[in-house]
Amino acid sequence: MKEPKHSEMGKEFPRTDLILPLSAVLFFLVWLLDSFVFRLSERFVGFVPDVIRIVLFGGLEVSAIVLGFYSHETLFGRKGAEFTLLTDGAFAYTRHPLYLSILLAYLGFVFVVMSIASLIPWICFIVIFDKMATYEEEDLVRIFGDKYVEYRKKVPKWIPRLIPFKTGKDIQS
Repeated sequence: MKEPKHSEMGKEFPRTDLILPLSAVLFFLVWLLDSFVFRLSERFVGFVPDVIRIVLFGGLEVSAIVLGFYSHETLFGRKGAEFTLLTDGAFAYTRHPLYLSILLAYLGFVFVVMSIASLIPWICFIVIFDKMATYEEEDLVRIFGDKYVEYRKKVPKWIPRLIPFKTGKDIQS
C-alpha cells in the first residue's frame, strides 16, 4: 500500500492500483468473449431495440466520463491546496464518484451488446468497490471525525443526489 502524501491523509484500500486495472482487463475480456467470440448473449439483443441500446450506452458513457473528469478535477486539480475534506464538485452528489464512473462505464458496455455474461463481473466489481469505499471511509472518519460523519449522512455513497450538497451550510466546521 502506498503511504499517503500527508500523514493525516486518508489511506487507499490495499492494492487499489492493482485492482482497478485488473478489473478493467477482466471486465473487457468477459465482454469481448461474450460479445464477439462465444456470443452467449446474442439472443438478448433482439429484446431491446438498437436505438435504446445505443442511447443507454451513450448516456452511461457520457455520464461516466463527466463524473470521472469532475471528480478527478476536484481531487487533483487544486495546486498547492491543503488536505481537507472534499464536499464540492462531484463529491457534492456522491461520496465515491471515481468508482461510480468506472461502474457506469462498464454498465454502458453491457447494454450496447446486451452482454448478460458481463453482468457477472460487473456485479462482483460493485461488491469489491463497495468494500474498497467502506475501507476508505473508515479512515476518513478517523481523520475528519464528525465532519465526515455528517457529510456521510447527507451525501449518498453510490446513487447521486439530484441537488448538490452545500458545503458551508450543511456541515459545521
